[in-house]
Amino acid sequence: MPLKSYEHCCSTMQAMASLGKIEGVIPILHAPQPCIYEIQIGTMCCRPSRLLTMGTLIERGEIIFGGEENLKRQIVNVYHTYHPKVIVVLNTCVPQLIGEDVKGVIEDLKEELKGCKVTYCDTGFKYPIAMATGNDICWASIVDIMEPHQRMDGSIGLLGRSGTDAGAFSSLTTFLREADIPYFTFPASHIDEMEKITRAHFLYPIHVVPYLTSKKISEKSSALVNYSEIPSGVEGTTRFLRSIADQLGSQKLHDAVDREEKEIMPHWDSVKVTFSKKPLRVLHSGGPASEFSMGKILAELGAEVFLVPTMKNPFAKKEREVLAERYRVTFIDEEFDTLSDLLDTYHPDVVFTEFQGQIEVTPRFAPAFINMMYLAEYGYDFALDFGRNFHEAMKGHVYRKWEELLKRYKGNPYG
Repeated sequence: MPLKSYEHCCSTMQAMASLGKIEGVIPILHAPQPCIYEIQIGTMCCRPSRLLTMGTLIERGEIIFGGEENLKRQIVNVYHTYHPKVIVVLNTCVPQLIGEDVKGVIEDLKEELKGCKVTYCDTGFKYPIAMATGNDICWASIVDIMEPHQRMDGSIGLLGRSGTDAGAFSSLTTFLREADIPYFTFPASHIDEMEKITRAHFLYPIHVVPYLTSKKISEKSSALVNYSEIPSGVEGTTRFLRSIADQLGSQKLHDAVDREEKEIMPHWDSVKVTFSKKPLRVLHSGGPASEFSMGKILAELGAEVFLVPTMKNPFAKKEREVLAERYRVTFIDEEFDTLSDLLDTYHPDVVFTEFQGQIEVTPRFAPAFINMMYLAEYGYDFALDFGRNFHEAMKGHVYRKWEELLKRYKGNPYG
């Protein structure tokens, strides 16, 4: 398996998990039964239990003759049974291959589905950057059916990456509220809240992922997109908030950041001392683009970071410049066949990867962290908690003990 395919899900699965967290939205999987089953099982650990895994159950005959009528019946069934505000059809690999006219099906049902908006996105076929892509394309499909609201001058719109971010904005909005800056967040827990993003004057993406989403919002509402950087780590969070303060000329926001820095920096400096006593080489590979944000935190703490980027959109390119210039992060752009090749080349002390990559890391006695477990990585508190607990979470003493035992009884563990 190529290195950059070390991900635990396809873009359909990630879109399903993200959309399922939004009240008023029901996603429908236009897919064959094996695909629906895998996605239902795969999303159980990261979605609310009430999420309906609705599917069209494409069968063999429909692969030949088309399953558009089946899709039409399922949309109507979901509409009459659950009365959602929005239905999103996730158009998967098989119907894309046979050329299903999903857009035409939706158009045919417009008059019948009063009070409900139907949209779709083409998922699948994007496996190497599946998790990140799944988020961006599903949010963009939501923007497609939004009605623009009247703009609120001087307001800020924060654009997140995944459905998890709907509960993570408080690490940033606390400061905006204190500075009396009106703000809107996207995604949010309810579709009505999400639609308010079209009122924002300035859009500030908080991750590299929502490039297509921010572009569509800007086109619909004429909001100005300002990608600053991911607000992860102490320095990154400060620079992000100060960029908003400079944009709006808000001394109140600058003052709030000054106060927070004064309070948190002694604790942050003590964590840096801990890292300086145990220098680390960290490799980030794969996942929901968290290599940019988690890599930033570790690099700020003094670790030597090697990073395989999953995204190359304009936001990712800007974040890459920040990481390279400020933190001397090393980017790995060349192709590798396996994760083991990277371990042989860079000799990391710790690896951030996906489940599939963990089996290559553990026998090499390097602690492995699963990328998908580190989401909502924004703000001062996350960085401080992560830094304080990182060395303990590594369980380095366990690996060192195993190394000693293997050397004693089997010789060189790497031989």
